[in-house]
Amino acid sequence: MGKALWTGCIAVTVLAGLAACSLTTDERDEMAEQLYDRNWIASQIEGVPAAGVTSTLMIASDGKVSGNAGCNGYFGSAIVDDSAIAFGNLGTTRRACPEPAMSQEDRMLRALDSTRGYRLEQQDLLLLDAGGNMILRFTLGESA
Repeated sequence: MGKALWTGCIAVTVLAGLAACSLTTDERDEMAEQLYDRNWIASQIEGVPAAGVTSTLMIASDGKVSGNAGCNGYFGSAIVDDSAIAFGNLGTTRRACPEPAMSQEDRMLRALDSTRGYRLEQQDLLLLDAGGNMILRFTLGESA
C-alpha cells in the first residue's frame, strides 16, 4: 500500500477515535444520515469562492462518490466513520474546459484528496483537512 493511502487510513482512524469520544451513537447516525444521498454544491474551495461553474458532491450510503469537479465528472469511494471521512480511488472524465472551470476543478480534486474530516452546519457541509481546517464548503442543493 502506498504511503499516502496509509497516511489517510491512519488519519481517518485517529479522527474517528476522537469523534467517538464526543458524540453518542444516535448523534453519529443522525449526522451520517444528513450526509448521504444529497446533492451538495460547492460554495468555497480552498478559501476561494466557487464561481462561474458548478462543482458538486454526492456521497451514497454505500460509500460511492460522484459529482462534477467544475469541468469533468468524477467518481470514486468514501470511507466515513463518525466525523472522519476520506475519499479514495477518484477518477474523472477527461474533457478540457476553459478557465475558470479548469482551475476550480484542480482545486476541488486536490481538496477532496486532502479531506480527512467533515462537519455539518445547518444546510452546509464542511470538509476538513488533517489539521481540522475547512478546505471545502458545500451548500445543500436540490434533491438528486
